[in-house]
Amino acid sequence: MPAPKALSAADQYLTQHVRLYAAGEPCRPSGPVVSVPSPDPGQIGRAWGIECEGSAPLEIRFDGFFEVSSGHLHLARAQVEGGPAVERVLVFESRRFPVAIPGSPATTQGSGLFDYLTLGVAHIVTGVDHLLFLLALLLAGVSVRQVATIVTGFTAAHSVTLALGVLGVIRPDSAAIEALIGLSIVVVAFENFAETVGPALRRRLVAALALLLALATAASIGGRFAVPAMALAGVGLFTFCYLGLLGEVTQPGSLRWFVAFVFGLVHGFGFAGALAETALPAGRVAHALLGFNLGVELGQLAIVVLAWPLLRWALRARATSQALLIQFGSAPVLAAGLYWFLSRAVR
Repeated sequence: MPAPKALSAADQYLTQHVRLYAAGEPCRPSGPVVSVPSPDPGQIGRAWGIECEGSAPLEIRFDGFFEVSSGHLHLARAQVEGGPAVERVLVFESRRFPVAIPGSPATTQGSGLFDYLTLGVAHIVTGVDHLLFLLALLLAGVSVRQVATIVTGFTAAHSVTLALGVLGVIRPDSAAIEALIGLSIVVVAFENFAETVGPALRRRLVAALALLLALATAASIGGRFAVPAMALAGVGLFTFCYLGLLGEVTQPGSLRWFVAFVFGLVHGFGFAGALAETALPAGRVAHALLGFNLGVELGQLAIVVLAWPLLRWALRARATSQALLIQFGSAPVLAAGLYWFLSRAVR
């Protein structure tokens, strides 16, 4: 639980940056800020009353967190006097949300398909962990055909779990999912090393990875890790079976689509978290889900189209030191994944 002082500072920040305006005049916060239940234990819910001197038109203005990142995105929902709930994506360039009072000729305009498509593009482009996972998959000099299978596998997998997460069919703990996304980056970067070193060093690396997963599983059993022990055991079993299989095929890169698919299931739940927070009405889920998923795909394809030719050029230009370049590129990816895994999982 956040400390009282932290909550107090957060309350003050929220009341100053999430404002309702009536007839162009700001409404004043009224009464204490209170806690409200949140479906996700990794989030906090806050509520407070307001007093307005003016009347219509009403407008919500959100100025929070843009000082941290101008690319920040917010999802807002508004419902007035039992009217229909309407959601809207708020960005730096568009922070205002006009809200119509029931009975007035005006209507509250929510976000459409293009808004959710933009949200999906922004989510993948600003999601550094998702990007590193993709780049690590592409780093080992894969062919055009292998790139196509990797992208297809990742797309198919995260589309399934994105839908399941947003529709509420499966709603895993967000902290566990974010930690597993970090672990997926560790595994893919680790594979890059395993394919470019000798047998003796490979055995040492496999032993180090086994030790990491064993310690993480023990910490989970002891209640110190957010990721369930069974999930860690499953990832470990998959990883070591997969690494063992690499030694039995002539083209290890041809199996990377399978890694992209398996871990794409995890990343899909991560994508779902950005959309599920809106608690969309049933009639609004389909277009939001379609737009968001299309946006993720477009952003993902744009990154692949830009990054893969550069990676191939660099590897071909230094063909004699290709293994060293792959290791050099994989090292910071591995370090970042390990940091995300541990920092997100440790309670």
